[in-house]
Amino acid sequence: MRLKYIILLSRPLNLVIVAITMYITRYIVLTDVLHKKAEIDLIIKGVHFSALVLAALLITAAGNVINDYFDQKVDKINKPDKVIVGKTVNRKMAILIHQGLNGIALSLSIWVASVYHFWQLLFIPLTIMFLLWWYSPLLKKKPFVGNLLVAICTAAVPVFASITDLYLLRDSLKVMTVNNTMALQSYSWLWVLGISAFAFVLTMIREAVKDAEDVPGDRSERYQTLPIVWGMKRTKLYVSGWMIVYFLMVSWCMSRLSESMDFAWITGCLILPMLIAALNVYRASMPSDFSRVSRWIKFAMVGGLLLMIVLL
Repeated sequence: MRLKYIILLSRPLNLVIVAITMYITRYIVLTDVLHKKAEIDLIIKGVHFSALVLAALLITAAGNVINDYFDQKVDKINKPDKVIVGKTVNRKMAILIHQGLNGIALSLSIWVASVYHFWQLLFIPLTIMFLLWWYSPLLKKKPFVGNLLVAICTAAVPVFASITDLYLLRDSLKVMTVNNTMALQSYSWLWVLGISAFAFVLTMIREAVKDAEDVPGDRSERYQTLPIVWGMKRTKLYVSGWMIVYFLMVSWCMSRLSESMDFAWITGCLILPMLIAALNVYRASMPSDFSRVSRWIKFAMVGGLLLMIVLL
């Protein structure tokens, strides 16, 4: 029974999204780009890449566990039916789980880095572990900073999935060009960072929406999140601003496509969910109203992953 709650503590849906993002970034986006332009194969073996995926999942799960550890009092107000730490899993066990997950993740990362002699790889997991540790007790309580930190960690996922292959292939990619204008290395990174940019913007929206949902509990612990500092009206404008950025990014992607079927997929997967989310933001007047917004933003995230599978 305790195992069930430990799994719930790790946020399984979030872990699935991280895993799918990494596999799509490498096996669909990068493979498509390198094969179409230069018939180049990726270098990392499947077992080593899977180890990196597992490391990313463990780090994410550890971040979720430590977040619930520090947010125990807040969660009793915001989501009393979903409180696990201090209720089903004691606080000492939560810390041990957090440290164990991070320890295994770091060991896996060191293993892959040593196999390919690419020790710079460790910078990403170590930095994210450090940031997520300080997120809940300190940074989450500050306006904007906590949201920015989570968005940066999310945007790092596609980079973590790609950086080792692109580093090992750097000499070959530098001498090849795309349409005689851009080095293949830059072109490959453009795709990866494009995925990261979408992940960043979507996370900035979702984190602000979550703050709006959690106002009652956050206020009880004197958090200084955007809705508490700015008020609900200005927070809604802030969320709407990020949504405009999102739509501008989608519009740019659509301008690069010509097939009507592509437009249909983009509309269904990216535009429609965010339009519904924006409508719910406009209608929201209470913290509980933002739960619907959060749900539609998740649909947009999943829609983006589906779009890459379909169009590439």
